Amino acid sequence: MDLNKKNKYMKMAISLAKKGINKTGSNPIVGAIIVKNNRVIGKGFHSDFGGDHAEIVAIKDAESKGYSVKGSTLFVTLEPCCHTNKKTPPCVNAIISKGIKQVYFLEYDINPKVNGNGVKKLESNKIKVSQINLKNNLKEINRGFESIKINNRPFVTLKICTSLDSKIYTNQISNNSIGDEIQRKHANNIRKNYDAILVGINTIIKDNPKLNYRGKNIMVKQPTPIIMDSNLRIPIESNVLKNKSQKPIIFCATSASEKKIKILESNKIIVIKLKKISPKNILKHLLRLNFQRLLVEGGGSVFSSFLKENLWDEMLIYYSKIFIGKSGLGLCDTMDELNKIKEKKIDRINKIGNSILVRIN
Repeated sequence: MDLNKKNKYMKMAISLAKKGINKTGSNPIVGAIIVKNNRVIGKGFHSDFGGDHAEIVAIKDAESKGYSVKGSTLFVTLEPCCHTNKKTPPCVNAIISKGIKQVYFLEYDINPKVNGNGVKKLESNKIKVSQINLKNNLKEINRGFESIKINNRPFVTLKICTSLDSKIYTNQISNNSIGDEIQRKHANNIRKNYDAILVGINTIIKDNPKLNYRGKNIMVKQPTPIIMDSNLRIPIESNVLKNKSQKPIIFCATSASEKKIKILESNKIIVIKLKKISPKNILKHLLRLNFQRLLVEGGGSVFSSFLKENLWDEMLIYYSKIFIGKSGLGLCDTMDELNKIKEKKIDRINKIGNSILVRIN
């Protein structure tokens, strides 16, 4: 098989993998294609935490159409798994038992239980295995999975809109009105790549956001709103509580009103009490709940708390062409927090409408 065909089939697997964004819990997103006699006979992607992996879905897809996968070639975006202490059997076992003769994969699995071992297991059973070097953004999309394995927490992106003098709002100007419509659409579109969005209670009270994805891709799973609200000040009529597709999770203090908790829980809102409401404690709980990628949208005190604890991986700052002046609330509480931003690298700068987007990681 020539290189162009190999790349073509792997690109198909990549496209399939992206259908699993926000659907795989703490697992990576993976796509797979099975080819036999120059024909695609099976397709699959990992679509559900605890469900079949992409390779198994592709095998079942081929067999449901009456095809035998014996002697076929598998294209998969991640090294097939080989460990047993998980919800599903090792994919390498199915590949071997079904008689697949060759496997092309895109990335090694960073999970130390798999890394390189999946390839070795296949090769020891006389299956040809090759890695394809193809430029793609799956590694970026799977950063949540990598963060869980390396940092033992979800991947955290801080996103904020600010004026040119780094003010986020005043009593007259809210944060969600600083940018223009193009910037707001761009910022909303980013949400589809995250399974959770976090804000503080001041943002809920001031802006009354829905915290949902409002783009055209109806297949996107809505991110779960996460709210830091020590004293449960959240108004019952808040837009975020009316979200039928994804109910929020609220973190409050142990001293919060039990009466308010019961009202919220009667509306299927999850309320989690913490002795100390901090980014570290919240991330611990989100990890247990199988969240991979967290988008922190503010406001200023929440933004600062993640900076203080140095619990962030990427920052997206939209600079709008307005000046607010001394009356505005600053981007950070202290110079120490600003210095922590300076320690990171600027990855890219883009013009979005009348705003400038600076990506730092």
